[in-house]
Amino acid sequence: MDEFDWSQWYPLSQQSLANVPDVPGIYEIRTDYEFGRLNGVSRVAYIGSAARRGKPSLRKRLGGRIANPEGNLSGAEKLLVRAGHALEFRFATAKDGETARQMEIQMLTNYIEKHWEPPPGVSKSFG
Repeated sequence: MDEFDWSQWYPLSQQSLANVPDVPGIYEIRTDYEFGRLNGVSRVAYIGSAARRGKPSLRKRLGGRIANPEGNLSGAEKLLVRAGHALEFRFATAKDGETARQMEIQMLTNYIEKHWEPPPGVSKSFG
């Protein structure tokens, strides 16, 4: 599942945005809590991309989630934060938005093949 050139893990915080490039790509958000899946366990709460709308930007996409967590985090991420769990992210860059979207689909497909369901923050109809 790690066939991309991932960054290190960073806390989901304003300070961490300085490490995020202003380019298209994918990102994964995980928590410090391991939760059950239909098959196995996972810490991954969300897989997403900066792939659409004008100039795709990982920095802007993640920045929006950090600046407005109530409006931009998934319900699962909000519940984890409210329960006192930390969130962190990593990212992988892409040459363009279409490549980023394909990378996201590949990551979600791999996750579903492993756990038999998408991460809790991702809609069941991601494709």
